[in-house]
Amino acid sequence: MQGSIRKKGATWSYRVEFGAAGGKRNQIERSGYKTKKEAAKALNDVLYLYNNTGDYVENKKITFTEVYTEFIENEAPATRAYATIVRYKSLYKNHYAERFGSFYMYQINANMINDFLNEKRTYLSEEFVKGLYKFLKVLFGYAHKRQYLKKDIFCEITPPPDPRHKGEIRAYTPDELRAMEQRLQGTNVIVPFYIALNTGLRESEVFGLQWSDIDFENRKIKVHKQLLFQDKKWCFCPLKTTNAYRSVNITDSFCAYLKNLKAKQEESKAFYGDGYKRNFVTERFVRNKEKLMEITDFINVKINGEMLTTNSIKFMSRTLKAELDIQFKFHNLRHTYATVLAESGISPRYVQETLGHSKLEFTLRYYTHITEKMGGMARQALESAVSFAAFNNEGENNEKDICE
Repeated sequence: MQGSIRKKGATWSYRVEFGAAGGKRNQIERSGYKTKKEAAKALNDVLYLYNNTGDYVENKKITFTEVYTEFIENEAPATRAYATIVRYKSLYKNHYAERFGSFYMYQINANMINDFLNEKRTYLSEEFVKGLYKFLKVLFGYAHKRQYLKKDIFCEITPPPDPRHKGEIRAYTPDELRAMEQRLQGTNVIVPFYIALNTGLRESEVFGLQWSDIDFENRKIKVHKQLLFQDKKWCFCPLKTTNAYRSVNITDSFCAYLKNLKAKQEESKAFYGDGYKRNFVTERFVRNKEKLMEITDFINVKINGEMLTTNSIKFMSRTLKAELDIQFKFHNLRHTYATVLAESGISPRYVQETLGHSKLEFTLRYYTHITEKMGGMARQALESAVSFAAFNNEGENNEKDICE
């Protein structure tokens, strides 16, 4: 492959020969460069790209909006969950469209994106800005894959810090747990409270549980769906990651509690008869397909059989704040569960699988968040494992010297 530069009138141009193909010359020529240096740089970019990839990619005149639209219509339905696509559309409409929409993709550089993200960080949460960064990265990666761009500029952009690695992990104390349990006892929400505290499930996983998900013989709970509110209706949806599909071990006492709860619900169902509430949920396990299902075995229900949803958490938060002055977040029950396991010396890998974390680093936050209990356990382990018999056998004087 050969390349050359020449001056044409007042501007410079370059030409690249790719060799003959089908009896015809295969070449490209680009002009309009103000200086010889600019033309040479453009030529070197083409040669470098071709020599390293075996292909020549030219920036296409395709706008940011066109790439977004193509991605949403063609790729997203096959590769993204429904909720993710909804979020993408919101990000585009409220943040990207005005800023980038009319630009050709190749006109958007790293500085423009960094300035955009830094501006958003002044008034949006770190988690939200991280989401803005991730979707931009998706779109530019898509454009590069489709050969609309010579290169993916995101290798030049420093990602915002992951907010999941920041902040204190909030785990409730035994006194707080006892106070919350006592206040919620006798209410509809005591059951999801106990489930979250004994399993570490996420709120959408807790409220999606059915009795068919409980394996009483092996004392396990199967986690394979979540209950989400989408398009103004409650839906069974796939879990976010493959790691989230899991089985969680439960204790004998909690297993007994669930058995007793199931028996009481059967009594209520018999008492209400035809008046027992019928619950309908839209199943969205298969992309772009849904069906309406009647669910007769929800675990979290009112006494009349009416299903409970994540809306119940609002009552819990409001009540516990007003009456106990506890800043309640349902997700903190998950943190509490994981912290108990970590403090008890359970393997991080086991905790990762139980929580359904996609990365071990997320789980290790509970282990780096060291408590006094863990320090005491470490001292006890060392006392048991390390022998000082050699020092004792050498006499008091030698031991005194060492201690001094």
